[in-house]
Amino acid sequence: MRRLLQLAMLSLVALLFFAPAAWSQGQEVTVRMEDNFFDQANITVKPGTTVTWVQSGNNPHTTTSYDGLWDSGMIEGGSGGTFSYTFEEPGRYDYFCIPHESLGMIGSVTVSDATATASPTATATGTATAAASPTATALADTGGPPVSSLLIALVATLSLAVYGVIALTLLRRHSTS
Repeated sequence: MRRLLQLAMLSLVALLFFAPAAWSQGQEVTVRMEDNFFDQANITVKPGTTVTWVQSGNNPHTTTSYDGLWDSGMIEGGSGGTFSYTFEEPGRYDYFCIPHESLGMIGSVTVSDATATASPTATATGTATAAASPTATALADTGGPPVSSLLIALVATLSLAVYGVIALTLLRRHSTS
């Protein structure tokens, strides 16, 4: 019975330690680098969000911030290579592809504390290359875990807490008898 109490206490400590960290993780958003344009070039995200650029085109591309915060280096075409950057501070972060900036391969990440989703914002670039190609496919929503995942985590957390209380009650009854 003593082992059961130790296990229950260890489980509660783990729950208190790991659950807040899991819920405070930021979101993840994907931007595709197509042939000479970024698919979802202009997005708005919350602080703590990680944006991952995925090489989906045949031409080599970069994702490079104008203010020097990040530079992916050249990612070869057809490689499926990725580059990620986590945005912690609110603000607007403009970026471009080094070899294709003059063709309009530019974008921006707006980081806002306000309730926002990772959604494209329409802008006029004045170039035809910014239009979506007919072969582009929509990406799955990467704005965070679905509500059902959060409900599962909540149920698991509550179950673990109830298990700990039951184990503690049984141990107290056993020690007094």
